[in-house]
Amino acid sequence: MQADVEIEIRDLAPDELAAAGGVAGRALADNPTFRWASGDPALPRIAAALDVFVPYVEGMTVAQLGALVGRHVVGVCAASPPGTCVGSTAPPEWRDPPTEIGPPGHESRALAIWSLFASHDLDERHWHVGPVSVEPGLQGAGIGGALLGAFGQRMDEAGEVAWLETDKPENVVFYRRHGFGVAEEVELPETGPGRFTTWFMRRDPRTGA
Repeated sequence: MQADVEIEIRDLAPDELAAAGGVAGRALADNPTFRWASGDPALPRIAAALDVFVPYVEGMTVAQLGALVGRHVVGVCAASPPGTCVGSTAPPEWRDPPTEIGPPGHESRALAIWSLFASHDLDERHWHVGPVSVEPGLQGAGIGGALLGAFGQRMDEAGEVAWLETDKPENVVFYRRHGFGVAEEVELPETGPGRFTTWFMRRDPRTGA
């Protein structure tokens, strides 16, 4: 980036949330979870990721942190307030894993993922973090760290616990740098090809913040 281009970290306005969801969809479409759920062909996989994250982020009612270049959203750190994440709101049919797993793109794969998240959600009060994403062409520039640092400061000031899941080992390292620790490590599916690991991570508020 040019030296005179600055990144602004702030709460996103309601009319910026769809763009933030688009950033998340593009950034996360290549992750193991989406490759397992939707398959390797890029177009259906990116479409599926956008279908998940654009309405999800756009529908959040609490202010979400964004990174902006001018008026353009290039990063997002979203979090569901206590009592509103998948562990609290998932309907009964989302909580039990499917008895059979279909091919990539089959609804059983999405159900397997949602049931995994719901069954491993933290029981105590917490903020559920995600998506945390940066526009693919800008990853590695410190934007994600700035977003997560700002979010962590809010959690420290409020004395709140944060929880998340991630599916890439390099993300585990990233989140550890910002106060998260691995609470559980789970492989999905339990048998068969295409297995991937999900790390569930917890962050307790830092005292004296």
